[in-house]
Amino acid sequence: MSEQEVDVIKLFQEAALEVSGRRLDDLTLDTPLADLALDSVLVLEVVSHVEQSLGIRFDDEDLSRIQTMRDLGELIQKARRAA
Repeated sequence: MSEQEVDVIKLFQEAALEVSGRRLDDLTLDTPLADLALDSVLVLEVVSHVEQSLGIRFDDEDLSRIQTMRDLGELIQKARRAA
């Protein structure tokens, strides 16, 4: 992993713990967000926490496309390239 790449799984786990108090230990890049038993509001709060942690902002349209950790990782890379 390059210096600029982010461990999206670790970042999401830390954000979920901070926002919801839940530990999400068995995540992979292909884990569907729907399988995490987080309601849509909590998912948005976790993603918002990720944005704040990295100092980036996602487009609302892009947010609706996040289905897996891999999707979130790709969105992070896209936001970093645009910055």
